Amino acid sequence: MTNVKQHNTRGRIASRALAATALTAMAILAPAAANAATTSPATAATTENDASATPANDAAGSCQVTGGSFNWGIKESFRSYISGSIANGSWEVADGATYDTPLFGFTNPSGEIDPSTGEGQVSFPGSVHFTGHDGVLDLTFQNPTIEFKGDGTARLLLDTKSNDASGELVLDEQQVSLAKVDGVDSSNIAGGELKVTDAPAVLTSEGAKAFGDFYASGDEVDPLNFTLQFADCEGAGAGADAGEDQAAPDEQVTTAADESEAGVPWLPIIIGGVAVVVIGVTAGMLIAGRKKTPPPAA
Repeated sequence: MTNVKQHNTRGRIASRALAATALTAMAILAPAAANAATTSPATAATTENDASATPANDAAGSCQVTGGSFNWGIKESFRSYISGSIANGSWEVADGATYDTPLFGFTNPSGEIDPSTGEGQVSFPGSVHFTGHDGVLDLTFQNPTIEFKGDGTARLLLDTKSNDASGELVLDEQQVSLAKVDGVDSSNIAGGELKVTDAPAVLTSEGAKAFGDFYASGDEVDPLNFTLQFADCEGAGAGADAGEDQAAPDEQVTTAADESEAGVPWLPIIIGGVAVVVIGVTAGMLIAGRKKTPPPAA
C-alpha cells in the first residue's frame, strides 16, 4: 500500500509540474508569436507607404529659359546676291540683333521647354532688314522663334515682311514658319543647358514665298546654332533622375526587410524552446519511473 501511495503522490506532483511548465511555456511563447506575427504586416505597410511617398517623376514642370544666344547666317547665297553688283543692296540689324560675318546674332531669349516631352518655344528679339534693286527688293526678318517639336525637329518662325520681284508686298505676317530644322534633341537639357551646333534646315513653302519665290520649298538655308540656359526645373536631365527614382523603392524594401528581421524577439522564443525541451525530458523521466516502479503486492 505504501508503494502505491508513493507512486500516486509522485504522479500527482509530476502532473502538476507538467501543467505548470506547459503554462509557463505558453505564457512565454504567446507574446513572442504575436509580436512576430504583427511585426511583418506593419513593416510591409510602412514599406508600401514609403514607396508611395516617392512617386516617379512623370509630371515634370516646364523649364524656363534664363539666357542664351542664337546665331544664323540666313542663307549665304542670298547674302552674296544682296551685296553683289546685281542687287547692289545691303542689310541692317536692329532691336538687339548683331552681325559678325557670316552670322546674325540674337540674344536675351524668353520661353520654356517641357523636359518630359521636349516641346516648347524660345523667342529672341531683333530684326534684319535686306534691301536691293533700289528698294524693289525689301525683306525683313524679325523676332526669331525656335519651336521645338520634341521629336528631334524644330521650326524656325519669324515675323516676315517681303516684296516680290516687282516690288509688290506679298507677305506681312507674324511668326511665319520659315524653315524646318533637324538634329535638335530638346529632351536632353541635363545640367540646365541645351546646345545645338550646325542643325540643318530647309525652307518651307512659306519660307520660299518670303524670298519672293527666288528659292523653292526644300532648299537648304544656313544651319542653326544656339545655346540655351534654363533655370532649375523639375525633370531636367530626366533620364538619369528617373533611374535613381526607380531604384529608391527597392532600397526601401531591402531596409524594411532588415528591420523586420531585427525586430523578431529571438530571446523569448529561445527560452520558450528550452521550456518545451524541459517538458519533454520531464515527461520522459516520469514515464521511465513508472516503468521501473514494481507492481503492488496482491
